[in-house]
Amino acid sequence: MNKNFRQRLIEIRKAYGLSGYAFAKKLNIPQPTYLRYETGEQKPSGKLIEALVLLCNVNAYWLYSGTGNMFFNPDENSGERCNNTDIIKNTADFGKRLSDIQAKHNFLDREMAKLLNITERTYVAIVTGSKAPDLNILNLIKRNFNVSIDYLLYGE
Repeated sequence: MNKNFRQRLIEIRKAYGLSGYAFAKKLNIPQPTYLRYETGEQKPSGKLIEALVLLCNVNAYWLYSGTGNMFFNPDENSGERCNNTDIIKNTADFGKRLSDIQAKHNFLDREMAKLLNITERTYVAIVTGSKAPDLNILNLIKRNFNVSIDYLLYGE
């Protein structure tokens, strides 16, 4: 796992003033799993990134790159649950955006899987939405196709 991602994850937790246990509870993930994210023993999942964005109002671009504001609206960072259904819908369209990128370059599923260093079966699962992409996959897509993380996750 990227050391800078771990540092940013800890920075978010500290901004909320929460222990690892309390922050894991806020994110609706088991505390041991959260601890593995912070220590780098486990790669961040798409579900973790989605929880950070939806439940904590974290700027996905900052989470990925460390650039920009940590939160979308730092002045209004209350930690309250946001019911922005557009974010959920746009995240659900990730597979379509990935398929569009694939079609633009006329790549087969196996070619895309090879670029992303995953199996073809895993690639198809990501495109169909039955598996969430992890941070490593998002990084590889960004690196290979010159697209932003915000576009990949939210279509923006």
